[in-house]
Amino acid sequence: MIIGNNIIMKLMEDKDIQYKVKWVNDEEIRDVLISDFISESQTRQWLSKNAHNNTRRDFFIFLKEDEKPIGFSSLKNIDYINSKAEMTLCIGDKEVRGRGLAKEARGLMLDYAFLELGLNKLYTHNWVKNKPIINLNQKMGFKIEGTLRQNKFFKGEFRDFVVMGLLKSEWVEQKIPK
Repeated sequence: MIIGNNIIMKLMEDKDIQYKVKWVNDEEIRDVLISDFISESQTRQWLSKNAHNNTRRDFFIFLKEDEKPIGFSSLKNIDYINSKAEMTLCIGDKEVRGRGLAKEARGLMLDYAFLELGLNKLYTHNWVKNKPIINLNQKMGFKIEGTLRQNKFFKGEFRDFVVMGLLKSEWVEQKIPK
């Protein structure tokens, strides 16, 4: 469990699946995640398969005040040899957006990955039109490393993805009071 000022992050459990399915199947969210529709049974199988997979950590995000589920965040493709992992984040509950919770969740995951797991680099792949997450990543210190052109075919078109990365040294440096 990871505890922040306003949120708690817990490893994903079976009881969380209904929320993930609801959010991922929401048209607006699906469009920025570039995700296919998912079912509860598919997601249950996926969670069961990945529950003990040491190359990923899948967290559910809850409001601290009432433990209401609001989203999910993952570290995936964890590569301990090269000391890196890919990050994902989704605030599925639209009612809590704009309160800085995505920034808090991202910061908690960065601390977890760099300080607990000892990784050296984190990276993201985001659709170039997903400006909110790109802007958040930049505020958190991520640098644009490149564009994966026509990387995924979705809704009848090829979509470009921006690759962003953050090094542990950069994260630690920006956390030091100036």
